[in-house]
Amino acid sequence: MQPIHARYPFFDAAREAVGGLGASVPELAESGDPAVERGRERVERALTEGTTAPAEPGRWSDEAELLSYPVARVLVSLLSEEKAVEKYATAEAATAAARFAEDVTGDDDGLRSTTDASVSLPRILGEFDLEDAVREERLAGAANNRSAGATDRDWYRVGVEQFLLLSGDWGEAWRLVNRELADGEVRTQRGELYGADGEGLLVEAVRRRVAEGLPFQLGDDRREGLAGALSEPLSALRDLLGERVTVRDIDAVVPELFPECIDELRQRAREEELDDVESFALLSFLAAIGLDADGAAAFCADTTIDERQARYAVERLGEKRGAQYPPPSCETLSAYGICTNQNGHRERASHPLVCYRERLRETAPEERVDWREREAAQS
Repeated sequence: MQPIHARYPFFDAAREAVGGLGASVPELAESGDPAVERGRERVERALTEGTTAPAEPGRWSDEAELLSYPVARVLVSLLSEEKAVEKYATAEAATAAARFAEDVTGDDDGLRSTTDASVSLPRILGEFDLEDAVREERLAGAANNRSAGATDRDWYRVGVEQFLLLSGDWGEAWRLVNRELADGEVRTQRGELYGADGEGLLVEAVRRRVAEGLPFQLGDDRREGLAGALSEPLSALRDLLGERVTVRDIDAVVPELFPECIDELRQRAREEELDDVESFALLSFLAAIGLDADGAAAFCADTTIDERQARYAVERLGEKRGAQYPPPSCETLSAYGICTNQNGHRERASHPLVCYRERLRETAPEERVDWREREAAQS
């Protein structure tokens, strides 16, 4: 195997490398191989943080990283949650987008030599049979463009059929009527192609490849065997999914009624930067109570949370982007030192959303003024 296989485990060559290692998932589990723990982390981070990148990159060998991919796919299949599959595939694609953005750089002719762990854009295009559908646009006066901060590789021409196939329903900016179309090709920016911001044509190609075949169709005997072999990581992931409370129809932003642990995060964010878990807890709560990307950015404007971070997180945690995963339970937040049962709020509810819903129900409508209405009135 090669390091690139660990970095891009959904590539065809990586699948072949897995076969060459000759290790089955049950065998990995039985031997306590690190790939099993990494596979669990892969799925957990996909469900909670929208990424499958390791929290500690130096902890895992290339082999463990590669083998964690089939382990993760088995775990997702055993969870038997359609939304978990969607969330996982989206997270793998987002992780690939970040890596594409790292790799597809350079000031040469765009075909730069790569290390064993990186790829060129032509290599990526070839992986998805798009090499004949995508071409660089060479602009006149390229040297002048570069001096202005652009390059002659900022724009590409994409075959209209492939553009339509991969772009889906992504909004007005992606509609053909709003694009430059000539000779059966759509003019496309490089970032729109390889997805530097997590959304792009190649990112969608990755998402579809990862989602293909998931969940696995397993017979009862095989399912039971795999579930038994992976009982510990599977139990941990089911506990995580079990935290998903069904609190529907909450569309009210009343900060005065926030659970104390969430309100404390908001107040702290005004003075200091939150860590990843703290940011996720706060932003996932905002997504769950009805704030969209614009609303979350405005709500967090007086905090240390970056506007782009707020938008990105809420877009992917909200229903528009797929499965919505509410904030962790107070028990989980307690394990991270976030929820200390401030003012005894856990005595009435063990989940921030449940606590918030009950407070909304108990508050008279005339006293329940939405933050968005207040902001609109002041503008």
